[in-house]
Amino acid sequence: MSFQIKKDNLIKWSLLLAAIFLTVLFLLGITYLVFDYKFRDKIYPGISIGSVNVGGLSSGEAISRLNKKVDSINQSGVVFSYFNQETVFFPIVHSLESDLAYQVADYDIEGAVAKAFNLGRINTLNKNTLENIINIFKKRNIPIIVTLEENQVEKFLNDNFSHFSTPAKDAKLISKTDNSNTSFDIVKEEYGQVLDFKKALIDLKNNLSNLDNSKIPLAVNASYPEILVADCLNINAKANRLLNRLPFTLRHQNNEWLMDKNRVLPWLTLKKINNEIAVGLDLATTTDYLEKTIAPKINIEPIDPKFEVTDGKVKEFQIAREGTILDASASADLLEKTLLFASSTDVELIVTSKKSPFNADSINEFGINEIIGTGHSNFSGSPKNRRHNIAVGAATVNGTLITPGEEFSLLKTLGNIDKAAGYLPELVIKDNKTVPEYGGGLCQIGTTVFRGTIESGLPVTMRRNHSYRVSYYEPAGTDATIYDPWPDYRFVNDTKNHILIQSRIDGDNLYFDFWGTPDGRVATHTYPTIYKIVKPGPTKIIETVDLKPGEKKCTEHAHNGADAYFDYEIIYSKDNPPADIKDKTEITDEDYIKKTRFKSHYVPWQEVCLVGMEKKTGTSTEEKLITN
Repeated sequence: MSFQIKKDNLIKWSLLLAAIFLTVLFLLGITYLVFDYKFRDKIYPGISIGSVNVGGLSSGEAISRLNKKVDSINQSGVVFSYFNQETVFFPIVHSLESDLAYQVADYDIEGAVAKAFNLGRINTLNKNTLENIINIFKKRNIPIIVTLEENQVEKFLNDNFSHFSTPAKDAKLISKTDNSNTSFDIVKEEYGQVLDFKKALIDLKNNLSNLDNSKIPLAVNASYPEILVADCLNINAKANRLLNRLPFTLRHQNNEWLMDKNRVLPWLTLKKINNEIAVGLDLATTTDYLEKTIAPKINIEPIDPKFEVTDGKVKEFQIAREGTILDASASADLLEKTLLFASSTDVELIVTSKKSPFNADSINEFGINEIIGTGHSNFSGSPKNRRHNIAVGAATVNGTLITPGEEFSLLKTLGNIDKAAGYLPELVIKDNKTVPEYGGGLCQIGTTVFRGTIESGLPVTMRRNHSYRVSYYEPAGTDATIYDPWPDYRFVNDTKNHILIQSRIDGDNLYFDFWGTPDGRVATHTYPTIYKIVKPGPTKIIETVDLKPGEKKCTEHAHNGADAYFDYEIIYSKDNPPADIKDKTEITDEDYIKKTRFKSHYVPWQEVCLVGMEKKTGTSTEEKLITN
């Protein structure tokens, strides 16, 4: 009987435990469903992007908060330090007109937010639940992918800190000529130290990817020479052996240049060849001589053809010319190899040529029949230099022919942006100083070509908005900035015919007409939505010894921040479908539609003024804030 009681009690307890377990499981399920419903349009809790907690935020709210943090970093900059020097690096450079504004650091904020939003959503129910629980207690941080214009950062570090570096010096070959007799001696090597700019770049990128603008102390590395006096054996004999090979003759077509002892002797240097110390040519010095002395007599800059539509026909108004360019570096290397290892005393210079891909006889077969789209912008109020540069840039782009399937690059089309190309300088702000740079006004070209691309229904492959909202490019969100070497503006001619770009300037209005052949596509775009207007902060006063004491010079104007977007849609015809449709096994009507949302974020920027001081009261980073 007691056995039966125990059995009944066991059953009761088992049923009770089962009921409790099922109740708990039910409550957990209800809790998770409530939790999941509450965060259905939001990032789950416990997730941060860089130093910013985005848990509980919608994607739009997270993007807005991250942009605000990035704007703050852009305003305050990042301090690099070494020994007793601190210098602020600002990730944005711009001109007084804001037209040359570009960002040295590009943040993939939308990608990071998308990744944060998908955490706890893209796996099975069990894995998602486990991941969300772990995120709440462990916290999850997602770094932002940051693209740095490393050349600009390295230039900044070199300009401000290179005087702390003393690179090692290799043992050096020196010569002495007395009564036509040449003898050689060796100067002993020197050890040194250099600042590690590569590590500074890595630290900067890591910090920015976590939205951290903490001070970055520069590291120093020992610098060791590669060529030591102790390893230099029989140098006199090796050097004289090379001199005895002279003179040499450099040739190209019917031109000759004699390289005698007096010319070549300064080029001789110690170097490692096949793991032994030998005497060879200083290739940098040799290349420099070839570029400055011989290249001007060989080089013929290539000229691309330019076309225009006259009386319904495409005509070439700028005749193509084949280019001839001396490859000075390769020629110097060939000269050294010949001098060291060959028996010949002649060197045929390495020259490259470039031919135009267009045949003038077939230009009327390019399929250019009518205007398929026109880009327009207004540059009213532009100063003289800016107007001049717009005219030069428009003339350079005018007549450009784009082959079917070709990706158009605006920077490539513009070529060198310098004084030789006819451009005038504009003042830009770098390291709290105004310095001249070429290219002011060319973003008017970029913006107008971008608008012409949209009106023509062509796919855009690279476009960046300006860092600031610029009056020349209203409405906001329809601009495109360019700066050599990055960012570029690009689009693809995905039609089956050539596209010809022609420019027009009418008063203060710039136009780019895209000529081609309509293929049935229809392109539409919405008017930009502009939102989240942000007022700039108070004026920033920076002390400088570059101005007279008490003199004030405002280098940066105040700009409101804002966000903007517009939607762009291309509907291709069934007769001329988009290129990627051929890779699909099942084709729907949606495959003929390509949608793009162009988003722009404009940084709120405070006015910045320099004030002259006899001596700074603090480091180069010291600043004072005053109310606007």
